[in-house]
Amino acid sequence: MQMKLIKQQSASALKPREKKPIQALNQPVIYPVDGFKLSNELATGGFGCVYKAIEMKTNRVVAIKYSQENMEKEYKILSQLQKCQGIPKVYYFGQLNNTYYIVMEFLNEDMQAILNKSKYFSIKTIILIAIKVIQALSEIHKNGIRHRDIKPQNLMTKYSDSSIYLIDFGISLLQNDPLPDKYVDGTILYDPRIVHRRQEYRFIDDIEMAGYCLVELFKGQLPWQKYIDGRESRIMQMKQEFLEAKSTSQLPIYPIFQFIEQNQNSNIPDHSILINQLRQMLQKLNIIEDYIYDWSSNELLTTPQFKARTISFQSQKSKFASDKQELDIPTEGEIQFVNDQLYKFMK
Repeated sequence: MQMKLIKQQSASALKPREKKPIQALNQPVIYPVDGFKLSNELATGGFGCVYKAIEMKTNRVVAIKYSQENMEKEYKILSQLQKCQGIPKVYYFGQLNNTYYIVMEFLNEDMQAILNKSKYFSIKTIILIAIKVIQALSEIHKNGIRHRDIKPQNLMTKYSDSSIYLIDFGISLLQNDPLPDKYVDGTILYDPRIVHRRQEYRFIDDIEMAGYCLVELFKGQLPWQKYIDGRESRIMQMKQEFLEAKSTSQLPIYPIFQFIEQNQNSNIPDHSILINQLRQMLQKLNIIEDYIYDWSSNELLTTPQFKARTISFQSQKSKFASDKQELDIPTEGEIQFVNDQLYKFMK
């Protein structure tokens, strides 16, 4: 079954997309937080930076996120989600001069870092990650929160348990929040199609973002990777072609993309249906749901699922040409629609 594009607004009505810097232009000043001893820097980016630290009174290892932006809303969202699985514990929020900080649970490694070492994940690990992420999104959505920035760097693991943690709620929205006056996107590689259309972000769109992340973790990269530097209209077209391709139905996480199509008009989708479908996929493949991931062992399994992977997707002939005027996608130049063009990407 093909997935249909939704008619979008005219280009003149679209809000401009704000390009986020790869690294913050003005990094926050790093102040020692009272009662904590700073260690090494863990991450840096457009949001600010994160440091590893030790709470001296308890000897507890924590992470401290610093930013010049006020993170009070992010802290409140995390506090609201503290009873949800897959959400890191949050301890303190404060301000030191012009720098804001959040003290939170220390997590070990993000999926992007693990991917950089392992090149791609096994079928088993991909499906197990998918179940954990959808479970976390189920609870987040029940609290009326749309994450809006799901990507491999924001999916983290903690070696002491089997959870997959969803972090960085910096651009998240509560259920009744309007979109910001200044349009802020998540990350263009993983953005759902609704973001490219400049339409209101929905709960189902978090699941679409998660689906793209899982494809990258399984295949090693996304087919529209080379257009990251500005060809937004091309990226949107390729996402639609990918979702319509017969080869996409062969992916072990294809139930996610079926679920997305079936819930385009749902308010809050029934996540339990998707979780059951992913569990059925495990049973079909005779895989035990034991939450032993690839990184749980230092030795990679030498099974057929670790062979080099190729995925192809083929657009529907004349599909996009006939819809060109209706879509009215904002372009950086003339879009060249390609019929029967075969795209491939290797691990």
